[in-house]
Amino acid sequence: METLGTRLKQLRKVKKLTQQQLADVVGVSKTSVIYWEKDENIPKHESLLALAKALDTTPEWLLTGKDPEVAASQFENNVPQFKKLDIEAFKKKYNIPDSEDAVKFIEMPVQPFPPQKRYVPVKAYSKMGLDGYFTDMGYEGNGGDGYVPTHTAGARAYGIKGTGDSMFPAIRNGWYVVCDPDAELVPMEFVQVCLKDGRCTIKEFIGIQNDVLSLIAVNGGERLTFNMDEVESITAITDIVPPSQHRQEHPQAH
Repeated sequence: METLGTRLKQLRKVKKLTQQQLADVVGVSKTSVIYWEKDENIPKHESLLALAKALDTTPEWLLTGKDPEVAASQFENNVPQFKKLDIEAFKKKYNIPDSEDAVKFIEMPVQPFPPQKRYVPVKAYSKMGLDGYFTDMGYEGNGGDGYVPTHTAGARAYGIKGTGDSMFPAIRNGWYVVCDPDAELVPMEFVQVCLKDGRCTIKEFIGIQNDVLSLIAVNGGERLTFNMDEVESITAITDIVPPSQHRQEHPQAH
């Protein structure tokens, strides 16, 4: 079955580009390209546009495999036809005068709805040590640790509670971070890194070069490096949430 990843890999090879060369053109890390081609992550809008330009195709084709003109035609055929508003009848029905204010009322632009807030489970971890490391307690969320809100994270996102002062002042003791396995890694933003020895930590992501992961401590101090064969996973952090937003029960459970 064709996916975004297979189409991306196919076009990259046609263009005779390595993963690193494509990453340089798009302005992301080689790891991002690897994750895209494995369908483990989906490119963000800006990256998708850059990929399409670099590979001489369209974002629509990368996402769906369909010709954009055909897709547009199908969309138009499937759009329900709504009855047009008779402005004169509308003004008469609601007694709106023929004045400048009435014109402003009719021409008022529709404001987009704000993103809907949803809640993700807080994953159970051991207390963070002075060095900022902690360990997975062995079960995925819903373990009695409650929920925190997010406006942007994906379906597989989860929360982690910060404990201690190892990440102060960026992440305060008792605050939460939301980790999204489906979000793109962005240099100079926070990530959760889990190592194969079971330890996890939250650090500022610098990049991956020659299979070496570079990080900076959240409090702006120490720089750390890990060989990628030591790393189990790298997960983007999309939200930092104050304790007041934490809910022990899911707000929409009832």
